[in-house]
Amino acid sequence: MNSRQQYVSAGPVDSLPTGTKRTLYADDVTIVLVNLDGELFALDDRCPHQGGPLSRGTLQDDALMCPWHCWTFEVRTGRPRWPETGWRATRYPVKVEDGQILVRIG
Repeated sequence: MNSRQQYVSAGPVDSLPTGTKRTLYADDVTIVLVNLDGELFALDDRCPHQGGPLSRGTLQDDALMCPWHCWTFEVRTGRPRWPETGWRATRYPVKVEDGQILVRIG
């Protein structure tokens, strides 16, 4: 991957039903994709606290809970819900083109 931002395919939009999440591996980045009521979001799969896999955590309404220490992040913004810290989950832009999910990395 070069230093420029690029979109990578995450598969067809119908492969990620509402209320589900899954992992995307793209180059050296691991991302968790989430579908909230038809809106798609992408976060770095590593919890900013100690690197726990957010993709293995629980999706609670619009927040994702890390399975290691229960730190919880808003999927739409990456902001922490619990505990209230300055640490955010890194977000990636998502778009849909021709029925395909595309995530911008880089």
